[in-house]
Amino acid sequence: MRGYQLVSGGSGVYQAEEARISQGVVENNHTGYSGTGFVNLANIAGSYAEWTIQSGTAVGATLDLRYANGTTMDRPMDIIVNGTRVATGRSFPPTANWDTWTTTSLPITLKAGTNTIRAISTTGDGGPNLDRITIH
Repeated sequence: MRGYQLVSGGSGVYQAEEARISQGVVENNHTGYSGTGFVNLANIAGSYAEWTIQSGTAVGATLDLRYANGTTMDRPMDIIVNGTRVATGRSFPPTANWDTWTTTSLPITLKAGTNTIRAISTTGDGGPNLDRITIH
């Protein structure tokens, strides 16, 4: 399964190009991304990337989302963990350009076993380009 990794005690890094993608494409036409590419979500509300991860135990964690936003406006997203919206309209403000990546962080709770993390666009402008998530 894409985006599948066991998280237990240490950090887990999950590339966006390995996530389940709805209404977006994997690209590599901008510099500075990690892995083999990044996800460019379609400019519509509802486009998303979703990662499936395994956790050895139930644990509180920090979710880091690495992104680029080369526009002049915010591209907010909802963050959903295991079907529960943990952030509504989370801000993804502009970066200097599409080659400049930054990270935003938020606390999450993982359950023991399989977990899903979805970042979903909330406006017709879509979300930012997504590089990866890190759980720690």
